[in-house]
Amino acid sequence: MSKQLTTIDFHGSKLVAIAGDRPETTMVAMKPVVEGMGLDWKTQHRKLSSHPVLSKGMVIMTIPAEVKGTPITKAPSEGGDQEMACLSLDLLNFWLATIHPDRIKDQTVRARVIEYQTECARVLFNHFFGKAIAAGGHLNAQQTGGIFKAGLGKLKRELLAEIAPQLAALAEELRTIHRPVGVAVVTNRTAKRWLDHYGITKRPKGLALRVSNALARQSIRMGYAVSYTAEEEKRTFHEVVANAYFTVGAGRHLLPKAVKGQKEMGLETTPTPFLKTPA
Repeated sequence: MSKQLTTIDFHGSKLVAIAGDRPETTMVAMKPVVEGMGLDWKTQHRKLSSHPVLSKGMVIMTIPAEVKGTPITKAPSEGGDQEMACLSLDLLNFWLATIHPDRIKDQTVRARVIEYQTECARVLFNHFFGKAIAAGGHLNAQQTGGIFKAGLGKLKRELLAEIAPQLAALAEELRTIHRPVGVAVVTNRTAKRWLDHYGITKRPKGLALRVSNALARQSIRMGYAVSYTAEEEKRTFHEVVANAYFTVGAGRHLLPKAVKGQKEMGLETTPTPFLKTPA
């Protein structure tokens, strides 16, 4: 990363950044931005430090107290150079979006916040990368897509990483729900095979097709894919979908009386074996 310190005039304030070769390596000093908006730095620093995404884009860098005789912050440290929290440029718009102008009572501060939200990130991006884009420079998709797109992509990756364990646990729960105790079942079967499985051997013409359509709708509601047999290309349905349909759904009315009786008593059904094994 380049260590070149840059200051940019922005509506009477100084934006301070350390240039990088990409938005995610270009670091923006946050205290001058916050103070320029008229907000409390300590409050915003706590927000940045505690946020699960923004905190990962922050680094502490040494910034001169003055650049060409102009103070960088309203209260520079007595020792000259000072350590300052910096946020990567690709996340600046994301942070700006966390501030709600409608909650700010001071009309002047509210106007400044909206001004920064509208222009600040774009001004910085154009300053560092505008010439390269205009000249047709070789920027990657993240750069040319703009800061907001890059920040949003990073946010999505972070959030997906956080919820991945919960999604895996939910998928496992869905795979096991409604499974008959002690009965080994095949994962996917056609509607006709599921009818056989539940002992519905005497059935009127067209019932298998109606059940197939019903299982297709049930699959969509439960979020399961409908697959097809390799040779005949007939629809097959997951065991969870079939068990839900025949035990608590409309298909329970098709069950033989003996099976219905077991259900009414709260007993597990004993489905007809999927394949008959010779004695």
